[in-house]
Amino acid sequence: MKKIIGIIFTILLTIVLVSCGEQETNVTATFSEVEIMQNSISFDLDIQDPDQEITGEVYISLIKSSGEVVQTLDIDLEMDLTGVPFNNLVNTESYTIKVYATVGRNVHVIGEYAFQPVSAETVHITTPEEFLSMNSNRSGNYVLDNDIDFTGVEFASPFTSAFSGTFDGQGFSIKNVTFTKLATYTGIFGYVSSAKIENLVIENVTIGSESIPLVMTTSTRTGILAGYVSTSTAVIENITIKNSSINYSTSSTVQAYVGGAVGELRAKMTGVELENVSVHLKSTSYGRIRLGGVVGLLTEEATLKEVKSNSNVSFELLGNNLKDRDIRVNVGGVIGYHNARNINRSVENIYNTGNVSVDLDFGTASSTTQANYSVYVGGLAGIAYSNIHHAFYAGSIELNHEKNAYESQVAKSFHVGGLMGFYGSNKTSNELVRLGDSQTITIEVSDDVFLRASQTLGHNISTSVQNIGIFGQTHLLINQVSDVDNDTSTVYDDLNDYFTSDWIQDAYDALTT
Repeated sequence: MKKIIGIIFTILLTIVLVSCGEQETNVTATFSEVEIMQNSISFDLDIQDPDQEITGEVYISLIKSSGEVVQTLDIDLEMDLTGVPFNNLVNTESYTIKVYATVGRNVHVIGEYAFQPVSAETVHITTPEEFLSMNSNRSGNYVLDNDIDFTGVEFASPFTSAFSGTFDGQGFSIKNVTFTKLATYTGIFGYVSSAKIENLVIENVTIGSESIPLVMTTSTRTGILAGYVSTSTAVIENITIKNSSINYSTSSTVQAYVGGAVGELRAKMTGVELENVSVHLKSTSYGRIRLGGVVGLLTEEATLKEVKSNSNVSFELLGNNLKDRDIRVNVGGVIGYHNARNINRSVENIYNTGNVSVDLDFGTASSTTQANYSVYVGGLAGIAYSNIHHAFYAGSIELNHEKNAYESQVAKSFHVGGLMGFYGSNKTSNELVRLGDSQTITIEVSDDVFLRASQTLGHNISTSVQNIGIFGQTHLLINQVSDVDNDTSTVYDDLNDYFTSDWIQDAYDALTT
């Protein structure tokens, strides 16, 4: 038998003859040439039926330890049963392969094989080199045993292809990481699929600098934790990111999704804290911009809960002779583009105390005959197609727009809100507050811009009544003129007993006392 590929693991192999009735059988199935890989298994199968007892179908089932049947393969006895595969295994799961045959009127288990994938072994990480070597097993189970310092170590994420394993930081830190170039998926963990990442502190990570931002000419997803978390089965829990920054310049004509934690999130993220984080993106082209202090794009199946953020978000558009191009920009203090509409209460218990600033010079070409420029800016979300529960924003928003002489044929619409720039859901958002003290909303735009601005929702197309408002100083300055009197946002006299969530109440108390 071929030596099983991998590192130390336990394989339990039993050949059993189990009848679903009382009749016994001499039919057997024997496994050989078993190869267990990181997330797959292949084997040869020899089915012996010396008395020609098989009367019906023969099939193989892959079964989880819970009893759930993952996959079934029908078997033709004339088939060459060599290299029979099962793929897409989960590295934290145990499996049994059972071979069934119909004998008379009964179905018998004629052979079974119990195993765990190679990647189920726990690997302990203690050095930068060991962290970077995780690229050799992207479905492994990893535990961080101490702080690791990348000072002087050239860093490239070990997961330029999908990470589907587990990583438990045990409260330790990854610190002093400097990225010297951008990739399609940029972040400590780069590209994450069905992984679980938890209990980790990320400190002093630099993705470009203010004076020398990193440049990308193609589509990219960038976040300090991960650029892309691609599946709803992934879990991100108990992560702290502090004293870190992103400075990134793009000329992509496709997209740039950038977040303080994750560029694009399709998974569950809970218990994330960002302290002293700054995210700056400059664009010279017309690619889709989704920029958030925590997440750039939150997709339909994602959830985002219990997020404490002190992230400053800034976006600069310095267009390079753009002709007849539609531009769409989404910038939010927490989420750039909130589209988590398929999960009930997908976003709740979040806040940001950082500032949001946007500077726009579209660089429209003189030969432009038509274009649409749409900009959405909000303290919590730039644009939202689902609701948010229990949240506040306690930062300032500034938007500056420089008029171009060649934009007479361009339709420009800006949506600026102290909570959300645009709200397009018929669900009720509950217990959302913009906190005003020294916080301001300041907008400078040319007279050819169609502007919707508010201290809460810049543009609200919902038919539901929203439980949102302002507490503290009111402020909305448009072209150096106060527009507070025209703003219909609710103003609260106090917030005693306003929040029904203990989590957001504790966060508010900690901020204000």
